[in-house]
Amino acid sequence: MIRGYLTILGVIIVWGISFPLSKIALYFMSPFVLTFIRFIIGGLILTAYGKGIIYGKKEAINAILNMGIFVILLNLAINYSTNPALASVLIYMQPIFVALFSRLRGEEILFPQLIGIIVSFTGIFISVDSVNFSLGSLIAIVAAILWAVGTLYYSNLKNRDIVKLNAFMSLFSSLFVIPILPFDFYFKPSALGIGVGILVAIIAQALGFIFWFSSVKDLGATTASSIVILVPVSAYLFSFIILDQIPNIFQIFGSSLALIGVFISQYSRVYLSRK
Repeated sequence: MIRGYLTILGVIIVWGISFPLSKIALYFMSPFVLTFIRFIIGGLILTAYGKGIIYGKKEAINAILNMGIFVILLNLAINYSTNPALASVLIYMQPIFVALFSRLRGEEILFPQLIGIIVSFTGIFISVDSVNFSLGSLIAIVAAILWAVGTLYYSNLKNRDIVKLNAFMSLFSSLFVIPILPFDFYFKPSALGIGVGILVAIIAQALGFIFWFSSVKDLGATTASSIVILVPVSAYLFSFIILDQIPNIFQIFGSSLALIGVFISQYSRVYLSRK
């Protein structure tokens, strides 16, 4: 149990710090180049760690939804956001969109879930209004929606070896990005840029997932999913330390509301639906 909490803390730290580090890397390369570096290096590490990959048609579709397009949008959101931590808050609204899409599939939305959704969207409006709803904010919300769609599709693959699946998803997504690279290719040779780009790949695509799988195994998916929404809090902290980005009162209050709403929705969906 202690190991589970330590590994989920590792997830919060490495995925949180990856947002400001990605912002730095994007000074030296385009979002597509950073995405490719993240996938190829992270995929190779996961392949070695998982001792192989699992591949197939469904796995390829899942890779495009949950990694290929999603990480491209994530990096674009960070690139166009004044504060990458705000982008993390909007992206981690994914559980809210999962609940909404599940309702379209005929699943019931419990009253506490509805409250969580209302609280979350209120928090979003407060947060993004403070920065006049930048292009980065819009892209981050689109990324959250796509992540939700990918999550629902992932249910088709729930019996697969998760590490080997994510290894394949990373490597396949690197191939998916290659044809797009010429459309927005920018790379400024720099030891700092290359180093930070590789660091993002190692901690966000490889180490973060390894920690995540370990925490889910020790704590269970419910507890781990409830705690991991603290990643945006970590992103705000590291954005302040690394980029000297100080969130204003609207961003703090709105982001807090959004994350509280996500927690309420997550808790009610998993726990109350069992009663």
